[in-house]
Order: sequence, then C-alpha cells, then structure tokens
Amino acid sequence: MNHTSTRLSNNDLLDILSLSENATAIYTGEDVIIENANEAMLQFWGKNKSIIGMPFEDAVPVLKGQPFIAMLQNVWRTGNTVEGIDAPAELEIDGELRTSYFDFLYRAILNPDGTTRCILHTATDVTDRFLSQKRIAEMNEQVATINKELSDANRQLTISNHDLAESEETLIQLNNNLTESETQLQFAIDAASLGTWDLDPKTNKFSGNDRLKSWFGLRPEQEIPLEKATDIILETDRLRVIAAIQQAMSYSSGGGYDIEYTIVNPENPVPRIVKAKGKALFNIDNQVIRFSGTLQDITEERRASEALTEMNQRLEIALDAGNLGSYELDLETGKMVTTDQYKLNLGWPLNKPLSLADVTEIIKPEYRKYVDKQWKNAIDHNMVYNAEYEIVLPDGTERWISAAAKPRYNKNGRATKMVGVTYDITESKTNERRKDDFITIASHELKTPITTLKSSLQLLNRMKDDPSPKMLPKLIEQANRSMEKISTLVEDLLNVSRMNEGQLHLSKSKFTIADMLNQCCNHVRVAGKHDLIFEGDTGLQVFADEHRIDQVVINLVNNAVKYAPNSHEIYLIVEKEGNMAKISVKDNGPGITPDKLPHLFTRYYRADYSGIQYSGLGLGLYISSEIVRKHGGKIGAVSELGKGSTFWFTLPL
Repeated sequence: MNHTSTRLSNNDLLDILSLSENATAIYTGEDVIIENANEAMLQFWGKNKSIIGMPFEDAVPVLKGQPFIAMLQNVWRTGNTVEGIDAPAELEIDGELRTSYFDFLYRAILNPDGTTRCILHTATDVTDRFLSQKRIAEMNEQVATINKELSDANRQLTISNHDLAESEETLIQLNNNLTESETQLQFAIDAASLGTWDLDPKTNKFSGNDRLKSWFGLRPEQEIPLEKATDIILETDRLRVIAAIQQAMSYSSGGGYDIEYTIVNPENPVPRIVKAKGKALFNIDNQVIRFSGTLQDITEERRASEALTEMNQRLEIALDAGNLGSYELDLETGKMVTTDQYKLNLGWPLNKPLSLADVTEIIKPEYRKYVDKQWKNAIDHNMVYNAEYEIVLPDGTERWISAAAKPRYNKNGRATKMVGVTYDITESKTNERRKDDFITIASHELKTPITTLKSSLQLLNRMKDDPSPKMLPKLIEQANRSMEKISTLVEDLLNVSRMNEGQLHLSKSKFTIADMLNQCCNHVRVAGKHDLIFEGDTGLQVFADEHRIDQVVINLVNNAVKYAPNSHEIYLIVEKEGNMAKISVKDNGPGITPDKLPHLFTRYYRADYSGIQYSGLGLGLYISSEIVRKHGGKIGAVSELGKGSTFWFTLPL
C-alpha cells in the first residue's frame, strides 16, 4: 500500500516565513530585486506587498543616496556577509521623513559554485535603545561637566572667602543641575528597559536598580548578595561570565565588559537571555575601584532569530526529503540558479551551469509545445505553472519530470523571474504504464480459458440428454484445462494481493530439499518433453515453508519450459554456500539478453525472445522473489545468449 506524504511548496514555505515577527526580506540580483518581505520588514519601509518583485531602490526611493543599496550590491558580487549595528536610516513613514536606527544583517546564500543565489536580510529596530544610549552618554558628559564645574567651584571657595555667598549660590545651582542630570539618566535607563548594576571591589557590595532586582527574584527593598549575582546565571554559562568579569577588572584589558548569557529567576524559572555591558574604573595605581554597567533583556530578539534559522533549515529539509530540485530563472537572460537536486533530476553535471536553453534542449521534442503553452499561460495570468514531460539525458536515458513554478513581476507588471521546483516521477509513471499493461494482459489471458470453458459447457449442456461417448471425455478434459489455467491466474493475483497487504504467512518446518525437488513438478515429468535432472547435495535440509518453496521451484521450472522449449534437460541443483542453501534451475535454452536480466523479478514484467510473446501475467517470478525475500534469502538469474539460463535462490539453513 502506497502512502503519499503532503509536501510543502516553495510558496507555502515563503508564506510560513512571512509569519515571523522578526523583520526579514530576501533579494536577488545586482539590481537587488525584492523576492520576499514579511510584514515586519514592510512596516519598517512603510510599504505593502505590492513592492514584491521590484528593485529595492525603486520600491523604497527614500533610500537613494544612503549606503544600503551599495552594501547589498557588494554582498551580491562578493558573497560576503555585512552586519550593521545602530545604523541610521532615513525612512518615510506615514508621509513623514524619520531617522531610525537598526541592527541588520545582509547574508549571502551561496550556490555550490560560490556564486550568490540570494541575500537574506534580517533587521531589528533599535531606535529606542540607540536614543537611550545616546541620552546616557549625553548625561554622562553633563555629569562630567558638572563635576568639573563643582571642582572649580570648590577651588574658588578655597581661594576667595569674600565670594562665599556667590559660590554657595553657584553650588546650589550645580547641585540642581546634577539632580536633573541624574533624573534624565534614570529616564533613559527606564525607557530602554535596562537593568543597572554596580560593584565596589573593596567591599564586594553589589547593588542594582529595581528592574535588575526583579530579574534576580528580589523585592525593591532587598539587598543583592554577591553570590546571588552568579547563582542565577545558567550553569553552562557561569564559568564563561566569571572569566569575562575577571578579565574586565584587569587593568591590561582596558576594563571593557560585553557578554551574552542566560539567567533563571528562582521565583519564576523561565530562562531569560541578557546582554551585559559594563566598564571597570581604575585609580592612578591601576587598581580597580568600581565596576558598573547595564543588563538588557534580548530573549525575544534571540528567539526570533532562532525561529528564522529553524524555518530556513526546515525549508532545506523539506526540499531534500522530497527530492525536490528548486530553481530561479531570470526570464530576460535565461540564466538559472539551481540546487544540486535540480541538476540531478535532469541528469546535469553539478559543476556545469544550466540555462533555460539547456533545459529546453533536453525536453523531448513532442512535449516542448505543451511545456511552452503551460509556461506562457502561467506568466500571462499570474498562475502556478504545472507540467509533466519526458526528458532525454546526455547518456540517452529517458526520465519523467513533474515541474511547478510561479512567476515574479517587476513594478511595471512585467514577469522577470520564475521560481519553482522539479520532481523525478519516472518510477510512478513506469508503474502506471505497467499497471495498464497488466490490465490488458490479464483481460487477454483470462478471456481465452473462459471462452474455451464456456464453449465446453455449452456443448456439454446440449448433449446432456444424449451424451456422445467420444466427445464427452474430450470436452471434460478441455474444461478442466481451462479451469486449471483460470485457477492458476486467480491464485497468482491472490498471492500478489496477499503480499501487498502483508498477509503472505509462512508455515515453516524442517525438510530435505532433494526430497521436495523429486516430488515437485510432476506435470512436467508426465508431459515427457523434458527431463528434470537432480544434481548436488542430497541430504541438505532447511527450515522453511515447504509448500511455498515448492511453489518457487515450480515457477522457475515452468519458466524454463516456457522460454527454453527445446532444452530437453532441465537441471535442479542443490548446494551449500556458507550458512545458506542454494537451489538452481538450469536450462540449455536461447538465453536472455543482458538488458532484460535486471527486470525479470519485477511485477507484471514479461520477457520476450526474438519478438515472440508468451502467455501469463508476468507475476510468477515476482511472487517467487517475494517468497524468497520473506524467508530471508536472495534470488537472481545469470544467462548468456545461446548458452542457456540459470535461475537461483538461497535460503537460510
């Protein structure tokens, strides 16, 4: 019983990709054609799905003069990946020109020959983070300025007592400015949803804001024990984080601290991925006196990135599992970007470029008009292109291909690309043809004995009241032969049905092979046209289903009688090979051509010799091979034209 799995098409997979909350787009060509963009990316640009298929510069004209188009073109040409952090971009949103900041990645997806197949663009809007960090830097500068002013004021107080009142007034103003700066700094931290922390290396006192404490499972009024700071770090990350802290607190490192790791709140044990940044401060003796910084929750960002990676992997797995070859065709140039499987389906060398002209050339001439019609219809009506056709490989082998594709259009509505897949359906087409042939053969084979049986019964019916002594035995014999042939054909069909349903059961026993061979095939011995000659080990025994093995031998002997009618001697040979018993049926007939040998045990296959067709359903050898396989043995045939044939099978001892 065949089980057909539902495969996802390229369009299905792209539709799934569009559901990602992480802004994602795919481009092709040096003109940077937008092949796909999900809703998150379209919102960044302030556009809708109508721009799919347009050059990036035409789709988002506000980016002209900005560096992004040139970056993408360079990625296409070189295959190098470009990453941007806090990159500013001027975008028109709701009719208003705004400056936003993005973390982005332009990743080249390469073909096996190193050329670029497409560019994967992922982006995250970090405007809030950038502006918060900018405000923090500005606040720090203001604090530094205020501190300098305070220092100058204090020095002025020491120098001149008569200006005390004025200095006190100035000090009050500076303190107010400092308070305002601290307020602004706190506002920026809250806006960026940052946790802040501070460590005094002398006292080992660790402190943080309320957000940080909530991540640690503490209430705002609680202190943060130093060991708590490391206990909540995931055990697999802990040693790496401690090493980074120690490195930052070493003067030779410059004091910088930047690391990602996972924390688990004991009160709510859900993993949280964080990005920690900080700076160690040193005194004039190069001793660390302070270590402070921020903690940012990047869990959702990482999950979105992992989801995109997983989706891409699933797409590749789906294509590989289904033996689907995918391609992208430039309709203007005829150039194609393909997967290896696509070339394998067409029998094309993996290291050789492939074009539309090459594909057309290997399609059999009688299918070209049909394929061209389907192709043009898909482009003219924006439909999915579907076609089944035969191809001829360079070595002359013929295959059946099922192809599907979808056109892509530019902003002017002109089809510029076709993106699609192919699948080798040669085996299914061959099976369909064999089934059709079998129906024809079965109808023909059953018709002859049924007609003969019917005629015999009609004659018997006519003479039932006045039977003819001469005709009656002859008609009965003729009816019996017809019934025997019908029974044989029906039994073959039932055996095949049992095999398909897994109901071919074996009843094993221990028996001597020579005894079984000497008792089988009596119909051949009685006919007197062939001598069955036994050779080999007379005492070799096996544990098998004797009735089924007898059936296999009869099939092989009948095969020899049918295809080697002039071979008077047919040899039944038994020998031991290792832990297997080998049984062979050898004739001295005309032999079998090498091209037919691989197909002899295929269901519905019937060999012919010198153009002569023989009766039968083409099931005998197939049934025999299934019986032997179910026993755990092997079956085969060797032959040479003019020197006879030997059919053999093995059974475990």
